[in-house]
Amino acid sequence: MEQDMDEHMDKDMTASGPRGAAPAARAGTRERLIGAGVRLFGLHGFEATSTRALATEAGANLGAIPYHFGGKEGLYHAVAGHIVDVMLAQVGPSMAGALAVCQDPAARREDVLAALRTTVRGMVRIMLATPEARSFSQIVLQEQIAPTSAFPIFYERFLKRVHGMWCVLLARLTGLDPESTELTLRAFATMGQLVIFRMAMASALRRLDCDRLDDAHLECIARIVCDQVEAMTESCSPVCTEATS
Repeated sequence: MEQDMDEHMDKDMTASGPRGAAPAARAGTRERLIGAGVRLFGLHGFEATSTRALATEAGANLGAIPYHFGGKEGLYHAVAGHIVDVMLAQVGPSMAGALAVCQDPAARREDVLAALRTTVRGMVRIMLATPEARSFSQIVLQEQIAPTSAFPIFYERFLKRVHGMWCVLLARLTGLDPESTELTLRAFATMGQLVIFRMAMASALRRLDCDRLDDAHLECIARIVCDQVEAMTESCSPVCTEATS
């Protein structure tokens, strides 16, 4: 019965084939809907994106969304999980490397800065390098501004881990307590240096007189961010106390 229902959902989306192909057809439909969600939720947000538009973008039967995901919210949650999986695959190793360096008492300042540069380059690419990357970061930004039921997926699995890595890294470079209010805020300020290039993308492209950021632009952005972090941590002195937090 389940196979018959799924074949009915997929009949307008895939070419007809033997019954043995049904599981592959199911996977293909699900993946296409997630891809459509990345593009359309990134462009329009959750509320303004209709299930009909999602199905059309995916080349899918409208009934495939409730069948595979239980509805639009379920598809959005699947998109959130997909985004987190891809981003962690891309920057997770460099983040783990940076934490390992920071936790090594014998590591020199230059070792920590080298780990910083590797991590920042990866983050620049997952935010800015491709249309898919820009859709990813757009959806994450939307969740920061107007959180939905999917926010915990982004926060618990990715954003909290990224922020925690920045706190440890900045603590190692400044000597400040990684659990302090100041380090918490400094980490957000540092992350904001990357976020602004996604938020101000249209203005940046207009000022650079180009239609996209190429590899040279991305490398320049990474180096600027790293230089600013290095300069800030070299002359850092506390500006707030826990008593005023």
